[in-house]
Amino acid sequence: MAKLRVLVEIVPTVEQAALAMASSASIRPASSADLFALAEAMMAGLPGTGIEVTDAFGPIPLAAADASLEAASGEPALASASSTSSRRRRGGPKAASPPLTNVASVVLPCEVTTAGLHELESRSDVVVWPDSRLSLTQGSAPDEGLVGLLDLATSAGGTDCRPFRPGVSVEAIRTLLGVEALWRDGFRGQNVIVGILDEGVSNLYPVVGGHQTTTERRWGLAAITSHGSMCAADILVAAPAARLYDYPFLGQPSSGGAIAMFQAVLDQHRRDGTPHLTNNSYGFVSVPPRETMPNHEIWNLNHPVHRKAREVVAAGIPCFFAAGNCGENCPSGACHPSGIGPGLSIHASNSLAEVITVAAVNSRHERVGYSSQGPGMFERAKPDVAAYTHLFGNFGPGRPGGLAQPYDNGTSAATPVACGVGAALLSAFADLSPAALKAALMQSALDIGQPGRDFLTGSGVVNAAAAYQLLRGEGRMPGRVRPRLPDDRVA
Repeated sequence: MAKLRVLVEIVPTVEQAALAMASSASIRPASSADLFALAEAMMAGLPGTGIEVTDAFGPIPLAAADASLEAASGEPALASASSTSSRRRRGGPKAASPPLTNVASVVLPCEVTTAGLHELESRSDVVVWPDSRLSLTQGSAPDEGLVGLLDLATSAGGTDCRPFRPGVSVEAIRTLLGVEALWRDGFRGQNVIVGILDEGVSNLYPVVGGHQTTTERRWGLAAITSHGSMCAADILVAAPAARLYDYPFLGQPSSGGAIAMFQAVLDQHRRDGTPHLTNNSYGFVSVPPRETMPNHEIWNLNHPVHRKAREVVAAGIPCFFAAGNCGENCPSGACHPSGIGPGLSIHASNSLAEVITVAAVNSRHERVGYSSQGPGMFERAKPDVAAYTHLFGNFGPGRPGGLAQPYDNGTSAATPVACGVGAALLSAFADLSPAALKAALMQSALDIGQPGRDFLTGSGVVNAAAAYQLLRGEGRMPGRVRPRLPDDRVA
């Protein structure tokens, strides 16, 4: 009988919670069974009809839903966590974050029959959550147009759609971002580590750590043509001195894998204050019916993957998320009609208020037509900013990934470009909290299209020079006004 993959959240006993916290410092190596002995013990009191703990990852501790949400939403908590890690970055004594003490439950990956699922759902001490497959947010790229020239002319809110404008060089994107303003003062992302949650990164890029098991999903072993390698290349556009941690999903991109990788990020951060940011170029491409799937990641804000992502931000780690590639003008072929267009295409963790949600524009400041549109399904005011895509970063003529793709594309590429700007800024301003970094990027963004924040490109296109100027206290950039907003604008 076919089984369903689910995440089972259980409230453990005091002894089990202590053991879970002691064991959660690393995801289970394939040769070790200690964490799964705990898992089996926790499952012993549950109905046994077709329920089996899988070996995808070990028990993951979760803070109480209300506690984690409250901690993630408050600036004081974010600033405090950021200050702890920033002292270490400035060369002071190593000061790891305090351990999480409000463990309320533990999440286990399980396979269950339909009958077993009904039994689990009838219990008051158990919550069953979907473990849904995620899609890497790679857009549609044409086969033609491998040579492009930099065009500094801005558009009046135009949209780039098939056939897309040609890609441009990394140097062109660096000029548009204004990275020289930071670089000439010596801030190129040094002393900053970016965690890439993806399918894996090639060690041809500066990968210095991450998630490691005894399987092939070890950090730094992915192909140069991988999606994660593209993200790595695009982070280095603005922050060439940054280093990278590779957090490859376990098996395939899924919510359970994301939870495990976020836990690995938290565990590492508690040990030594790294990584300092995360890049998340993945999401969902359809919206299931709420009536039949109310606990799906898109609908339920208390799903463990969202709570874990908010724990990461609360620990002082800014999280950049792709808006998605299901914009109504020319959505990716992977998008289902249920998830295309305004109000439907930015959802799940990508629409959390605390994260930095990134839309995509080309080098002419035209929104790329597949870039997903707000309002977000959790936080309405999405996306937050836009960044450049369609560049010869990992892919293209003479690039490490060659012509496997014509150029780096999708909001998958725009997100690490923005994340790289964040890394460069953190090398200059190590005390920035996630909220402060997000505010600086939004307030200094280049406003395109209609004046003011909107549901297409948020506050505008990230600009390293303008953000650097703002953070140095040199005033706001011209045009950063907030006019009256009509009905189709962010309220």
